[in-house]
Amino acid sequence: MADVVIFGTGRGANVATRYLRSDSDHRIAGYTVDDEYVRQDSYFDLPVVPWSKVTERFSPSRFKLFVPMGYQRMNAFRAEKYVRGKEAGYGFISYVSSKISSMEPLVVGENCLILEENVFNVDVEVGNNVVLWSANHIGDLSVIHDHAWLSSHVVLAGEVEIGSYAFLGVNATVANHVRIGERAYIGANALITKDTDADGVYAVQATRKSFSDSRRFLDVVDPS
Repeated sequence: MADVVIFGTGRGANVATRYLRSDSDHRIAGYTVDDEYVRQDSYFDLPVVPWSKVTERFSPSRFKLFVPMGYQRMNAFRAEKYVRGKEAGYGFISYVSSKISSMEPLVVGENCLILEENVFNVDVEVGNNVVLWSANHIGDLSVIHDHAWLSSHVVLAGEVEIGSYAFLGVNATVANHVRIGERAYIGANALITKDTDADGVYAVQATRKSFSDSRRFLDVVDPS
């Protein structure tokens, strides 16, 4: 259990606040944002403190930091805030939902956000500053390196390695013994069966409209 300061007042902070309050022993003490983005004095009825003054209000010797931010700039934006917090002397919490499925204690780094219904096989390792949204499958002996982001319903088969800063979109599938390169972008519904390049983009073309009227279409495929 820790007293926690959350970096941000956007969607990530909103989600993190609700999960921490409902499914953890941590106590949220307040929020901080970069000075130029201070738009309000409070958030969830708790103080919002400019980053330039955060160590005065919330000492790193007493408070932990949590940076639940998005994947902007291939996760570099979140990583920069995380590193800045370390440089200011803060330790970090991680949030791991009580509703994950794992037959053994999960090895997780700091400043991770892991939501409900994620399934972990044995001998999985998760690095620092990693986000796993809801309902992913992580196969045995897989490793997820620092600053990566996995959206929902991603499937990693056995012995998969996810490089730092990589992004995997919803319903992406990665086969056994595959390494996803650093900062690789794996789009929604992609099937990856071979190692990917660093900075590579692997995107599946979106489904196109194939008929102009849904009612006429049903008459064609099921005239009864």
